[in-house]
Amino acid sequence: MTLSELARELNVSIATVSRALNRPDDVAPSTRERILAAVHRNGKYQPGKARWLRAQQTRTIGVVISDIRNPFFAAFVKSIEDIAKDNGYTVLVCNADEDSEKEEAALSMFLDRKVAGLINCSTGGNVALLRAVRQSGAAIIDFDRESGLENVDVVTADNARGTALAIQHLISLGHRRIATIAGPQHLSNARTRLESYKRLLARARIEIVSQYAQSGNFQAESGYECARKLFKLSKPPTAVFVANLEMCSGLITFVRETGMRIPDDLSVVTFDDTFWMRYIDPPITAVAQPVEKMGQYTIQLMLERLRGSSGAQRKMFAPKLIIRQSTAAPRPVRG
Repeated sequence: MTLSELARELNVSIATVSRALNRPDDVAPSTRERILAAVHRNGKYQPGKARWLRAQQTRTIGVVISDIRNPFFAAFVKSIEDIAKDNGYTVLVCNADEDSEKEEAALSMFLDRKVAGLINCSTGGNVALLRAVRQSGAAIIDFDRESGLENVDVVTADNARGTALAIQHLISLGHRRIATIAGPQHLSNARTRLESYKRLLARARIEIVSQYAQSGNFQAESGYECARKLFKLSKPPTAVFVANLEMCSGLITFVRETGMRIPDDLSVVTFDDTFWMRYIDPPITAVAQPVEKMGQYTIQLMLERLRGSSGAQRKMFAPKLIIRQSTAAPRPVRG
């Protein structure tokens, strides 16, 4: 009996079944007893039986991406599909839309479909369910951000280094009022980028203004709202480092609506790059991640795991700063 079958029989979520079996103190006693009784009654749930688990799996690799609208993730999926296909695997992609409930639905579906492997860009809210996926026999790789799952392969960019490149560039131009539109702080990559921003300002002996650090949710609408808050301040920033491409598009929309000019009134650097950044007016300075290399490495690592290699490794790829026309020295600011 699988986790999915137990969950259906008892009318509870797969995550609840997983917690009852692996972290019983996290489940209400009455629910835990009911689940354990069902396991005892059926007598067939054996998470440690590798041969039985492998026999149940399909030649499918599940991929959960955080936002299908983000070109970074589109490029990532494109980079892995052909390699997976050439090795006899089908890639099944689900969009979590930065929503832990949608991620939970995707992970539950992958459990039902008995995927052989899972590449997950975590929303940060489903560690118990990820454990259940791993107990089903699937290999798991965290991509772009860390889920919190222990002893798992992780493939990311060097977020601290990428942020440092952006902030050092703005400081070298003479900026001192440097703000950031950060990502949600429950995500590992967002935390690292914000921490690096603060560390670089402190190292340069630039005052860290708390209102200059606004947190969005990695989506465009939040970038717009964070920009609105920044430019309500009595001393608004002269430069903004945006933690991802989608939020940068929200910032640019706000700037254009208010009549500000980039870089005359505001210098902009974003983490992430895509082809259209070169063609807008002005082209946007960006921290570029080598997404194709990251994708190819991730799928090759997944294939190694599916062939039986073991262990867990952390691989960080070096980003680079692409300087375009969205950054310049600040104009003199009164006060």
